[in-house]
Amino acid sequence: MSKNGLRKKVEGDELDLSMLSLTEVPVKEIASVPKATKIDLSSNELVSLSNDFAPSLSHITRLELGSNKLRSLPSNIDKLVNLRHLDLYNNQLTDLPISLCQLRNLRWLDLKGNPLKPGLQKAAGDCLNQKECEIAARKVIAYLKRFHIQMENEKQERLKKEKEKEDARARAEEEELSRKRAEKRAAKEKRKAEHRAFVESHKHQSNGSAAAQQKYVAVPKPAPAAPKPKKARSNKGWSWLGWFNLIMFICLFGAIGAGLYVYTDGNLTPHGIAVAYPNLVKNAHVLANLTADALQPENLRETAYTVGRALKETGRSAWAAVERQTGDLSMYTDPVLAMLGRCWSVMQDVFFLAYDWLAKNIDWDAIYRALQSTWRFLHDQWLVVCDVLGKNEVFMNIVNILKIYLAKAWELIGILWVSLCHQISLAVEYIQAEGPGILASVKEQTTSTFYNAKQSIEGLMK
Repeated sequence: MSKNGLRKKVEGDELDLSMLSLTEVPVKEIASVPKATKIDLSSNELVSLSNDFAPSLSHITRLELGSNKLRSLPSNIDKLVNLRHLDLYNNQLTDLPISLCQLRNLRWLDLKGNPLKPGLQKAAGDCLNQKECEIAARKVIAYLKRFHIQMENEKQERLKKEKEKEDARARAEEEELSRKRAEKRAAKEKRKAEHRAFVESHKHQSNGSAAAQQKYVAVPKPAPAAPKPKKARSNKGWSWLGWFNLIMFICLFGAIGAGLYVYTDGNLTPHGIAVAYPNLVKNAHVLANLTADALQPENLRETAYTVGRALKETGRSAWAAVERQTGDLSMYTDPVLAMLGRCWSVMQDVFFLAYDWLAKNIDWDAIYRALQSTWRFLHDQWLVVCDVLGKNEVFMNIVNILKIYLAKAWELIGILWVSLCHQISLAVEYIQAEGPGILASVKEQTTSTFYNAKQSIEGLMK
């Protein structure tokens, strides 16, 4: 069907495509008429809906699919985020996709004339009037949500049982390994005992009767060294330095996460991160070079002035926006800003003096060479340690056991990551839907608070 022919069937916000013997839905043509939010596809020959149906027609609010031959619905039907009315009367549906429970705006649902499963049929009801169809929508969504929760619980239980089996297998392997090690130690001790007995018997035979009369003087064992006193452990909790490091660690990971989200356009899957990685490395090198140039002694003062001017302009713009809401506050803020300006000038001079002294009196090249030499030494020692451990059979057995645990841990992390991404996508959808209203409310309350504070201060001044 051509676009022009399709537009002729549009009346207001309704598009009537019923009784046309359609076997496929013209998705692209319908999407080209965005004002049509109520689509009637009833009394056709539709057997299924394509996967691009829901994403392409997410704007529709009413969908009539009655009297077709539909056997299933697409799993991404939750993309019809604005759908309020869904008619599936007289089809061949036996079940519904779990994602249907994500249609938060669905208020009307008709499933009569379908060979549904008993539990779903009971939830759908008869739908003989408007009220019963509205109740059917609520009950079917609740039924699918319960079924979804049950499936998730079964999945978690299955993963738990698999983990227990893997743990049991790992314990059995570890016990078998311990048994073999014990047998090796016993065999080794037995060989040592046999060797000592052979040496003693040979010594007695060579020395003859003189060895029997030889006297031995008992040498007393040295007294054991006194144990070193243990340092008393403090129970005062974390120090301020520990809290500072924790906060810096959280900020670092937050900045890394925000940067990854920006560079991957929200696609935080391994493929999205791999695609964005070259661009991220390139920009990091550019930023490092710019930072190194800006911190040169001859450029530092100009950099500081540039940053200072940018901060001043940003502060002035923000303050101007506040004063547009509250009126002129300069009589209260000018003394404070003057004092802060003087403090900033003093701190700036002290910083430049300290930086000049450090740049002129410390041999940074020698420090860099010393650090580089230390790093090379540690790297060589690390290679030696790795080579020795690689030849140690016990250590390699422990590594193999750890690999099993790490593989399961990585699988669990993957499952948790997918769940987290799903929850984040739901949160983003909620923010996109509810954010403008919340921001408007916060802006109104902030404006009222500033105005009341101004009135109070002016009253106190009078």
